[in-house]
Amino acid sequence: MKRNHETNSVKEILNSFFNQKQISQGVFNSKVGIAWKNTAGKQFSKYTKDIYLKKNTLYIKVSNPMLKQEISYSKNKIIELINSELKQDIIEKIVLL
Repeated sequence: MKRNHETNSVKEILNSFFNQKQISQGVFNSKVGIAWKNTAGKQFSKYTKDIYLKKNTLYIKVSNPMLKQEISYSKNKIIELINSELKQDIIEKIVLL
């Protein structure tokens, strides 16, 4: 058996690992959840749960009807803020559950 003399940096190995679809999606959903908490703040995020991204749509379960209405009016601004936090334009739509 021949030994492979090519060396890969730790960064390359980790990127390869995280680029696998399932792992990548799970890690990205965690980043989206963190971006939501940073954008919404503690006051709003305590009334939201089950935040996940699927096909460029952010799904947010909101337990407070008044907050749900407020988020509904501010969807475009929220999309802009979260995309800015993620440093990529990935979210195109928000669905409130």
